[in-house]
Amino acid sequence: MKRIIIFTLSLLVAVGLSTRIWYVNTHVDPQFTPPKTEIYQMGEWVELDGDFQFSADESTKGYAVKLENIEFMSSKDYAARYGLELSAFYSLDDTLPEFVADLTLNFRNTGNDEGYIQFVYYCIYSEKDLRFYPLADVNALLHPEMSDKLGFKIYPGTESGPNHFCLISAVEATGAVTGNSKNFPKYLQISMTPTRKVIEIPELNIS
Repeated sequence: MKRIIIFTLSLLVAVGLSTRIWYVNTHVDPQFTPPKTEIYQMGEWVELDGDFQFSADESTKGYAVKLENIEFMSSKDYAARYGLELSAFYSLDDTLPEFVADLTLNFRNTGNDEGYIQFVYYCIYSEKDLRFYPLADVNALLHPEMSDKLGFKIYPGTESGPNHFCLISAVEATGAVTGNSKNFPKYLQISMTPTRKVIEIPELNIS
């Protein structure tokens, strides 16, 4: 009797696991599957055409992005360039980012009354997982019109730019930048799904 109970329980567990594996493999939300990636060049207008960073509510049809320039520097140099207090760059553990990326971006909207740019999910990355993320406090100082989630609209039929944005290296997550330049070229991600659209960044000048 004991053997029958053990066999029955084992069979139920096996069936349960098989069912779960089948369900996961056949019911994964397409938003979370690896997207197709399109690579564009700096200086080229990239039509978002409905592709978004986090939510389809971004409604990006008619929106386009162009990376005009990118420079890498220290927090001190970035703060001096834009007249900011260095304290805005300190993290919760009182450390400064190893590098700051100064992005010069243009945006345009050919006639979309609903959409917006969700900048908080923009990031620079490499195939070796070296990443830069937006620094909310600094970008809010540079662009007071942005929401607390770094979202903003472009009026239909207008172009906005050049605009400067701040991304910082995430050393605690991906390791130091110095000495890792061999991992590049890097990419600026401007949409995540359904198509991941990225702009290739020329070879970096990082010592």
